[in-house]
Amino acid sequence: MTKLENDIVTSHDRLAQTIDELAERAAPKNVFARQKEQAKASFDNATRTESGELRMDRVAIAGAVVGGIILLKLISSRRSKNKKMTFADWERQRAKRSW
Repeated sequence: MTKLENDIVTSHDRLAQTIDELAERAAPKNVFARQKEQAKASFDNATRTESGELRMDRVAIAGAVVGGIILLKLISSRRSKNKKMTFADWERQRAKRSW
């Protein structure tokens, strides 16, 4: 083989290896794993100090927000269960929406 042929074969091998690495990196399971790790790291940074202790103020705020959302969802679902729409209600809403 000539030097040019050797260079072509070497370049081809490097390109094939690069394509294999990119395909592995772009595989959905690997993308998901990287995103999951980033989310865990972000959560840890938000809820822990540099020494690893919990930031109770932030944990309490997050708990209160989650509790508030759950409470609002419960109230909303109970209101919708208690109010049954009559045909007249439906007609009024339809009239409001018509152009």
